[in-house]
Order: sequence, then C-alpha cells, then structure tokens
Amino acid sequence: MSHVTGSCRVRADDFASEWLPPRVRELGESLRLHRKVWEFAVIAQVYEQVIGSGGLALGFGCGREPLPAWLANRGCRVVATDQPLENAVDWVDSSQHSGGLADLPFKGICDEKKFRGLVTYSPMDMNVIPDGFLNGLFDFTWSAGSFEHIGGIEAGMQFFLKQMQCLKPGGIAVHTTEFNFADNENTLEHHNLVLFRQKDLEELERRVHAQGDTMWPLDLERGKTEADLYVDPWPYTGESHLNLAIADHVSTSVLLVAQRGR
Repeated sequence: MSHVTGSCRVRADDFASEWLPPRVRELGESLRLHRKVWEFAVIAQVYEQVIGSGGLALGFGCGREPLPAWLANRGCRVVATDQPLENAVDWVDSSQHSGGLADLPFKGICDEKKFRGLVTYSPMDMNVIPDGFLNGLFDFTWSAGSFEHIGGIEAGMQFFLKQMQCLKPGGIAVHTTEFNFADNENTLEHHNLVLFRQKDLEELERRVHAQGDTMWPLDLERGKTEADLYVDPWPYTGESHLNLAIADHVSTSVLLVAQRGR
C-alpha cells in the first residue's frame, strides 16, 4: 500500500509498505514490528498525504514523542501539550510525561533552531480543552495513544468530538488509541486505561458524522501474517508487538482520522 486510505488497525504489511519505512527513518525510530512505531509513522503519513508542509498543528498528550519535531521539520507550527504535572503522576514516574519544551526530542529529526522557532508547549487537561483552543484555527490535531487514558470510554469519545472544534473547516484530526478486537461486549474500562470495542468505534463514527464532521471509513480487518496473529504476553518481550495481552483482554492500535465539516 502506497498510502493510508482509511481509519484502520495496525497490520504487519504496513511495515513493508512504500510509506512506513521513510516516515520511521525521518522520526528517528528503528524499523521494527512494534505498534508504537506504527502509530507515530501513520500519524506522520496522514499529515504528509493531506497537508504535506506548513500549517498549524495541535498535539494532545504528547509525552516525549518525536512528532512535534517531525512536524516542525516540515515547516509546521506546533503547539504540543501534555497533562498538567499534578494530574500526571503515573506518567512522570514512567518518564513518559513532558513538562515543557525541554522534554521533547528533536536531535536527528529537526534542526534545533527550527524546532525552537516553530514548537511551543502548553499544559492541558484533555477533558477540559481551554476555550482559546476551540476557535477553529488549527489545520491538524493529533494524539498517539492518549485518549484511552482520560477517564473512560465516554470521556474518550467526548474528547474526540470536542477536539474537532480546534480545527479549521476541512482540517484533519489524526488519533491512535487502544482497540479490543477480540470481544465486542466485555472490555477493560479503568480510570486510567480503556480498550475501545468495535461498537464503541462505530458509535464514535456515528457521532462524528452527526455533528457535521466526517470520519475516514473504519477498516478493522486483522492481517493474516504470523505477526498479525501473535499476541504478545506481559511483560511484552516478543519481537512482534502489534497485538498485546492486557489483563484478560487483547488489544491493538487503531488509527482514527476525521475531517472538520465545512
């Protein structure tokens, strides 16, 4: 596949596609069968396809990911956000939280002067997006595995619907999250982690369309290779880490792309 065509789950074939290896190199990552590598690369690829360069982007729950620097290297102005420190104890302890611009990587991805000139940082609770961001100024919004951590299935849906207001008409929202692909009824719903079921993703798609926006069609078909069928058990030491066991469930990464209505 030469490009991303819809909202979809990670598949092993993507790692041999025309689009994923170049994005991985640009992001300073190593090419390996890991879903987080795919998440960063697929978000970058949608930007590449839809915008290409420039624009204004807003990232949610950025942690210490390479996407702000990658976007800046494309000439995009970026507002990177993460939870306020008082709400982020679990993530600070695991070194996954960013408390400011100094925590965002850029070496090997973007020139430092360019990075510091184009990227700014703001603390933000994803459950309470400030009014100043809901004014339709952004061309691109994204998050990589963040909105499953903000309080529940409904909280995640409300975030997704609300953040669409940050976009200009025609602007694009690109988010990855957890997908419980083996059970459409029983799932994990914890205050700090939820696994969205197919019916939850379909309900989100319905709500996105109901508010006048458009979601790229869902394609939740599982790949057929050995790597696609393998489920990595805790403590996740497998060479293939596309699907993983979480408590009594299995999960993978899913991409959701939506466009602001005109």
